[in-house]
Amino acid sequence: MADEVSQLFRQAMRRFPAAVTVVTARGKEGDCGMTATAVTSLSMDPPSLLVCVNRNAGFHRTIEDGGHFCINVLREGQHQISANFGGAKASAERFSEGDWREKHGLLYLADAQAVIFCKKTAMFVHTTHTIVVGEATGLILHDTVAPLLYIDGRYATLSVD
Repeated sequence: MADEVSQLFRQAMRRFPAAVTVVTARGKEGDCGMTATAVTSLSMDPPSLLVCVNRNAGFHRTIEDGGHFCINVLREGQHQISANFGGAKASAERFSEGDWREKHGLLYLADAQAVIFCKKTAMFVHTTHTIVVGEATGLILHDTVAPLLYIDGRYATLSVD
């Protein structure tokens, strides 16, 4: 029964569209990042969000040890950046593609759909993942709304006029 629930749950989550983001942070080893779709708003006062990070991911140590991170909400056409930070490129090569700039001591993608700079305020471990809570400390938004989405194992876009 548990195996069936797990399998059906996995299929259900594939039907759950999610915005594609790249989370960046600076650690002892330098700048690093990972692709994430488990990112969502948490509260408006203070403006906060959460991101779920697999405890086995190389990025986990950096976000665990650091005090700040950045959420880069990708836009249509940024599939390759998502793939790079999802493992298509080695960690040291991930920032070689895209218009990466520095602000508040963090690398951010200048032409992302939205950029949210965060101060880490809490972490909670739940089985294989850590839920990281960040309070927004700065934002960059672009006028055109056309986020890159991920659903059923592939990318999709949604343009809003």
